[in-house]
Amino acid sequence: MKLTTKIVSAWIVLTLTALPLAAQDEGQAGTESLFKDGFGARASGLGQAYTALANDPSAVFWNPAGLEYVYQQSVMLYHMSLFEGTNYDFIAYAMPTLKLGTFAIGLGRIGTGDITERTASRIALGTFTWETYQAYLSYAKKLPLDITVGASVKVLRRAWSGLSTEGALIDHGVGMDFGLMWRPTLFEGNLLQNWSLGLNIRNLFAPQLNEGVDIDALPISVRFGLMKQIPFSGLGNRLSLLFDLDYSQERDMLFHFGTEYRFMNMGMVRVGYDGVGMTFGAGIEYKFMQLDYAYANSSYGDYFSAVHRISLSFNFGLNRDELFEIAEAERIAEEERLIAEMRERDRQKFIAEHLEKGNQFFEQGDMFNAIVEYQQVIGQDPFNQRANAMLDSANVQLKKQFEKQQELAVQNALDKDRAQRDQKFIDEHFQKGRLLLDKKQYTEALIEFNMALERDPENETIKAGIATTKRRIREETTRLINKGRQEFQKGNYAEALRLLADARLLGGDDQRIQNEIEPLVKRIKLQEKIQKGLGLYEIGEYDKALKLFEEALTIDPNDELVKQYYERSKVESTGKEEQMDAETERQYLKGVDYFVKGDYQQAISIWEEIVKKYPYNKKVLKALKGARERLKKME
Repeated sequence: MKLTTKIVSAWIVLTLTALPLAAQDEGQAGTESLFKDGFGARASGLGQAYTALANDPSAVFWNPAGLEYVYQQSVMLYHMSLFEGTNYDFIAYAMPTLKLGTFAIGLGRIGTGDITERTASRIALGTFTWETYQAYLSYAKKLPLDITVGASVKVLRRAWSGLSTEGALIDHGVGMDFGLMWRPTLFEGNLLQNWSLGLNIRNLFAPQLNEGVDIDALPISVRFGLMKQIPFSGLGNRLSLLFDLDYSQERDMLFHFGTEYRFMNMGMVRVGYDGVGMTFGAGIEYKFMQLDYAYANSSYGDYFSAVHRISLSFNFGLNRDELFEIAEAERIAEEERLIAEMRERDRQKFIAEHLEKGNQFFEQGDMFNAIVEYQQVIGQDPFNQRANAMLDSANVQLKKQFEKQQELAVQNALDKDRAQRDQKFIDEHFQKGRLLLDKKQYTEALIEFNMALERDPENETIKAGIATTKRRIREETTRLINKGRQEFQKGNYAEALRLLADARLLGGDDQRIQNEIEPLVKRIKLQEKIQKGLGLYEIGEYDKALKLFEEALTIDPNDELVKQYYERSKVESTGKEEQMDAETERQYLKGVDYFVKGDYQQAISIWEEIVKKYPYNKKVLKALKGARERLKKME
């Protein structure tokens, strides 16, 4: 290819084609990405120590794993004016989701134009332009154990356009970066909380560019970042300390430091060291906008002065908390829909089963049981035509049967007057029994039917009423027992005991029912005392725990767990605690009530206030530890 001598400005030769690293020692060779300064004025103001923080759209460059900490949809615009009309620009968009992770795209550009092309004899041939783009397609996802991973697929394009003899030199390359971030939440204490560790491997798959006869392959670069945030009193006041260790195959290792003080989630001041020199920055956040500024050397500081950097971010759409609330509402709605469907299926099944039973009883002439079954169907489906029609027919048949029994009793009686008085008595109590049976007042119904039967011991209709009532008592007690078991499994001990008390009362003299209820009641009471005792033991209320474990042992003297905690409580209760004033003690006990009820967050809030006044109180500190552990298990 015939070559034309191109005399290009010294700065473009030195900074853009040769790409020497400004901070490297003499004798170091190799190249780095033109975009090694990164994007975002916030990162620049922090001395590029951004690997462990990166929580905005610029994370596509600094650490794609950080995209999972973008709070809501965000767009970032970034600009840095370099030298001789060269512009360094970036735009990115990040979209967080709750379940699918966070997606982002970004585009960086460095370009300059109107460069004069000359021959060897310095004759002007015209002008040409040079520009390079780097596009990002990024994704991040949170994993268990507070780990977040991310990756950026990047497409690099470099072009020399407008050359008189060669037209344009353009090439593309594709590469990938990998990111990792860990923000542990399992540790307790101010010293061990609010840490973040980041790792970013750039050019894990390196893009290669072929411009003419030269091949430019970018080296692997690894950055390890560390961040510690220190909260101060006041909402949104905190200090962030950041450190990055920056390694590349083609140069010496660099160290980056940064500090940011944030005031009331509005104003920010920053200072850092970027491996070359000091950096300074500031930012302001208002509603959906954030403006950041930085002043720092460029990577070409040996040749050019420090430059200004500005970035502007716009946040819009639903944030993560709002997305969570919507998702939670949708989840609850879906659960309610599924529950409603299940209940409807159960209801239809119940209707079909009891309608069939009612028809069977009706065909057998057992009108009492038929009426009970039809009434249960109507209780679930008041407009069920079949059940209503059959109920009317069964009531008519039952009335005929009862009247026939009465007529026979009067006919066979020697004392007609007395027999008629008896029939009036029988009819009155029989009808009362029927009404009480309809109202599910089974014990009272049984009393009325028995009173009627005493006057007419051979009345088959009354006997059928008594048999039906006893059957309904057995069914209802079984239902109450099963419901009591369900509440016991849910931990609703008081409700379980109430249901079993109703079942015990309804079961009356039925020893089979009583034998089924008693062990269950004993088990529930034991579990209730164990749970309360363990809760009190965890928060250091050893005297109260000891009393509950003693009561539990009276229920089951052989329970090994109760024995173990009984002995522990006995030992611990001998210890002495720092005395608190009366009002603080009342607040502490209020926290205990919340803890026992399962409202651990409210208990923690109360006890944290007490610790401010009594920072070394053993009882309160143990209570706080127990509540935090319970809350963590729930989460």
